[in-house]
Amino acid sequence: MKLKKGITDLFISSFLWGTIGVAVQIGYGEGANPFQMVMIRSLVSSILILPLIKIRRIIDFPSILLGIIAVTFYETYIYTINYLGASLSAVFLYTAPLWVLLYSLISKSEEINIRKIAASFSVFLGVYLMYLSNITLKDLYLGLASGITYALLIIQSRRLQLRRMTNTEIIASQSLWSFPFSLIFLFFNSFDLTIASIYTGVYLALFATLLPYYFFYKGMGKSDSITATVISTLEPVFTILLAFVILHQVLTFLQVLGSLVIIVSAILISF
Repeated sequence: MKLKKGITDLFISSFLWGTIGVAVQIGYGEGANPFQMVMIRSLVSSILILPLIKIRRIIDFPSILLGIIAVTFYETYIYTINYLGASLSAVFLYTAPLWVLLYSLISKSEEINIRKIAASFSVFLGVYLMYLSNITLKDLYLGLASGITYALLIIQSRRLQLRRMTNTEIIASQSLWSFPFSLIFLFFNSFDLTIASIYTGVYLALFATLLPYYFFYKGMGKSDSITATVISTLEPVFTILLAFVILHQVLTFLQVLGSLVIIVSAILISF
């Protein structure tokens, strides 16, 4: 049995994203501000990647829209980590395959088969099992907000790929155009930068933006958005394991069971 193209790239991106929750929680413990972290993340990633592209290639509405979606996703997810913690936030984020699947069904933009449908819905089952005894209405709203904005990011980036934009140009688009909109969030908070916000933001720029999105878009370009989204659901599994080792967050039986369901769904769609 041979792995489908792009799966290795998607696994690498999932692991790197799996470090986000732990890094952000450590940052919060040191006094980091969520809005400042997002601003630094967008600024640093823009500075590093813009020299690699022709800027005129990303000055259009679809690129700007990607940046708006990206900053909305960044802010929502990082806020959710602050409220729910690393593991819960990462797991609820991956209701995204359901929204991507729904979009694909409506738009008929990609091939749908039984395996993709089964894998997508098994992700939701895994999420539900993980936090069966700990879901409140507010938890659900925050989780859905993260999942929906993440799905929109996947859908829009896939559109740009189909327009023949390179992976580097797509990353540059979401980095550059998310920056000015991240400043808007700071108007409602504080411009007084903290050291913790700076080094956490730099970490997020390198290991939560440039490297993982490079591997993710590369993998998605070789497969499709549903496959990419489902494989990336290994992120919460990595987050839970890292949170256990670094933050000493103990896994419950339902968390272990839910993680196994997510892993099975990833395997189901990988071959």
